Parts: sequence; C-alpha cells; structure tokens
Amino acid sequence: MSKRFIHSINYMRGLCMLGVIAIHVGSVAIVNPSPNLGLVAILEILSRFSVPAFFFLSAFGMFYSQPLDQPFVYKDYLRRRLRTVFVPYLAWSLFYMVYVSVISHNFSVFQPYAFFRTLWYGLAMYHIYFLVILLWFYFLMPLWRPLLRFMDKAPWLSFTILFFANMVFNFYSSYIWTVHSDNPLIQDAFNFRLNYVVLHYLFIFMFGAFTAEHFTAVTDWLKRHGTLVNVFQAATTAGMLAAYYGVMHYLGYDPLSAVFTIHQLSPIGMAYTLSTMLFLLYWWECRPVPQWVHKVFSLLGDYSYPIYLVHPVFLSACTGLAAHWHIYLRAVHIIAIYVIVTACAAAYSWVVVEHRLPKWLSICVKGK
Repeated sequence: MSKRFIHSINYMRGLCMLGVIAIHVGSVAIVNPSPNLGLVAILEILSRFSVPAFFFLSAFGMFYSQPLDQPFVYKDYLRRRLRTVFVPYLAWSLFYMVYVSVISHNFSVFQPYAFFRTLWYGLAMYHIYFLVILLWFYFLMPLWRPLLRFMDKAPWLSFTILFFANMVFNFYSSYIWTVHSDNPLIQDAFNFRLNYVVLHYLFIFMFGAFTAEHFTAVTDWLKRHGTLVNVFQAATTAGMLAAYYGVMHYLGYDPLSAVFTIHQLSPIGMAYTLSTMLFLLYWWECRPVPQWVHKVFSLLGDYSYPIYLVHPVFLSACTGLAAHWHIYLRAVHIIAIYVIVTACAAAYSWVVVEHRLPKWLSICVKGK
C-alpha cells in the first residue's frame, strides 16, 4: 500500500529552494563596497539552513519510500538513483562548462585533468556540488540502513552523540585542518572536501531518515512540545545573528569573512538547521496551514529541483546586465534580482514539469 503524500515535506522543499537562491544572490550583495548588513544577514545567514535541509529531505524521501521493514535491493535502488540524479548531473555539468567557457572565452576546463576535476568535485557551477555529495550518500546507502537500525535502539542518546561528534568534525574541518601538498591530487582532495565528504552532513541526513521511519511519533512529539520548538528556533536564530554581528564587531571581520565563518557547518549553524527542521515540521504538519501557503509552497516544492538546476543562468544574466548598464547594486536592486531570478527559474520549471520535457532537464530526489 502506497504511503500518503506529505505536504509539509513538499512545502519545505519549496522554502529551502528559496533559501538556496537567497544564498547565491547574497554573494552578489556582499561584494559591494558598502553592503547592506541587514540584507546580507537575511540572504546569507538566515538562509543557511537550506543546504543541509536538502540532505534531511533527501534522506526522508529515501527512507519513506524504502523503509527498514521492507526488502532492499541495492542494485535496483542504485540504478534508479543514477538515472534520476547522475544523468542530470552530467548533463547540467556539461551545460555549465560550455556556458562558462563561452562567456569567458576560455575553454581550458575541457583539458583532461581540469575536465576530470570539474566533474569529480562538482565544480561546473557553484551550486552543483550538492549532487556530488548526494550521489555519495546514495552509493553508501548499505551503510545508512544498518546505522539507523543501530541508532533506533536508543535514539535520544545516539542522535545526541552523533550531533556533537558531527559538530566537532565540522569545526575542525571548517576552522582547524590545513593541508599543503605538492601533489595536486592530494591538495584538490583536501580543498574540495566539502564537495564530497558526506560526514559533514551525516547528522542531518540520519535525522531525516529517522523522521521518515518514525514520522507519526516525531510529529506527535512536536505537537506536545510546540512551545519548546518555538523557543529553540528563536534561540538559534538569535544565535546566528549574534554570531554574525559579533565576529564583525568584536573580531573586526568584514562581512565576507563573517559569512564564511558563520555558515551551516559552524556549531550554531548546525543547531539552527536542526531547529528550523523541527520548527517547519511543527507549523506545517502539526498546525493548520493557510490555503495560500499550501498553494504557493506546493508549487514551489513541485518545481524546486528544476529551479535549483537553472537559477544560476538567470542570476548571471541579471548581474551581467547590471554590469553592462553600470548599475550600482543597492539593496533594492538585490531584492529585484532575487525576485526576477526566482520568477524566471520558476517559469522554466513550470515548462519542464507541466509539459513533460526530457527528464535530464529536471531532477527528482524525493525518493520515488
């Protein structure tokens, strides 16, 4: 018997996609000589839950459709995942390699090592590395299922240990570890570790798997602890903003350095991601959802992955036109770019989804 469609998870896909676009538009805002710090805080700090949230959602989809109490055939599973993720990854990577080469009049990316390096680490465009990590999660699926069974024996203890162990690993990976090697293969493997080392997102991935396996129990707990969930969200949101403004005020960081420091893998960033997942599930699964929210975020959720794939094209077009017309990008221009990019990407996605264009133009990681 097929399971019910969970609208709250689909809403979260849509919201997270808006957050991903915000982060990328924020990279435009932050290079201004005098960036609007409040706008940067919204685009680059408060949207930081979006990237790890997609690993939560991906794991949820995997385990909701392939629960632990059902047979699991790795070969069949992997074949489906490669068809729905690896093929679009290759197609869009090649598209962006050509796209960037034509714009820059530089085709050196097609030299043998550069070509391999770009595809192996997901460097064709700044957003596409996500699919590389996701593919590694898929390849390692035989590890995650027994790990979840083990963690299910004492979930509160095991997830607490995993959270803090992941926090320590991410802290050292983000701020402490350095490697300087004359071997370009070793140096690249270290420099681009965030593009393939799944350990950076292991906690949120496993929490997504646990939520899928015990969805009713998780939502029942959220219903009973709504106040705690809201307080937790308020505290982590305040913590993210305090850390962002704090490193600039007390440590003298510029806004760009602050954003590179207070990210989703920082200790407060991990707590903020967790709180946001619980907060969204509480308000969108355990509370009445307004009809307009259902309509808007259902559409965004349905179109989220084509939007993800294509939105850099529209962002580069907007910034290119602004440069051509010598427009100094103030806050109002940045907001306009965000709206234009989102609208154009959504329109493209509508065409792809509703008119059933070739599957490589889209992507599905819902676990279907």
